[in-house]
Amino acid sequence: MSLDQFQRALTDLTASPALCRAVRREPALLSQLYALSPLEQDRLADIAASNGMEANCMIYRANRLAPVALNCPDLCAALGDDLNRLISAYWYAEPTTNVHFLVETERFCQFLEERDDLSPQARKALSREHRKVRDRLAATAAMADRDAFAVARVMPPA
Repeated sequence: MSLDQFQRALTDLTASPALCRAVRREPALLSQLYALSPLEQDRLADIAASNGMEANCMIYRANRLAPVALNCPDLCAALGDDLNRLISAYWYAEPTTNVHFLVETERFCQFLEERDDLSPQARKALSREHRKVRDRLAATAAMADRDAFAVARVMPPA
């Protein structure tokens, strides 16, 4: 058994509806991409084909979209129908997420800054909201530099 390869394949399937569809069509694709035992390959093919996998992929994508939607709502609105294409391209380029909402949003904004296919309206929203995200990150970093428990360590309990 190759647990690390099994886990990698499972996370890749969860993150990629396209990979799930490809594995449903051709289960042997798993053995081309990962070093799996026949049992692991069969299990993963069954998982990819299961009814719940589509929901699993949606939940994963919703969790990756949430930071951007919450921190950059005007940008999302300005991107309109291009949001799906652009966020999918970002997720492909950056498969590893950051659970800190501001960091994940900063990464997406930086990804968009480097593109030349945004509308003027989207570019304006990006500039405005990216600045807010950077300001919030700076404030978070400043707060992290403060030691809230320093006084408690110096002063004995009353």
